[in-house]
Amino acid sequence: MFNDKNQSHRQHGFTLIEVMIALFVFMIIMLGLATGEIAALRNQSENSYRDVALRLAEDQLNQMKGLQFSVQGTDPALAIFGWTAPQNMNVNMRSTTVQYAISTQIATIAATATPMLRIDVAVGWNLGNKGILFAETGRNHQTSLSTIIVQSN
Repeated sequence: MFNDKNQSHRQHGFTLIEVMIALFVFMIIMLGLATGEIAALRNQSENSYRDVALRLAEDQLNQMKGLQFSVQGTDPALAIFGWTAPQNMNVNMRSTTVQYAISTQIATIAATATPMLRIDVAVGWNLGNKGILFAETGRNHQTSLSTIIVQSN
């Protein structure tokens, strides 16, 4: 026969402790996912800054390569030896303005039979509160490009 006493001791649903443990496990998983998402967003932001800096460096390098370096005389812009003072440039990115610093250096390569110049372009920007500053741009993040140009007749 059917016993009413055994029926009353059976559980229906979850206990409060089981629900709390399930919520705790869910919270730990969600915190891990949120940390991963924040790291991905930070990396994407840093890559965006670096992409703009590389574009600025390429533009400056192409402009410097277009100047004349010949036996008869050198374009006055190429008469700069050593790092120039950083020139600040503001770039609008999304809803913020980022200030980049661009500095160039021109050096003679004297160890070859053909006169050549090495042109270096450094572009820096500040991101975060890192205390290390690069000497060329005075910023805590920097990317640089270089090229060598040969004297034309």
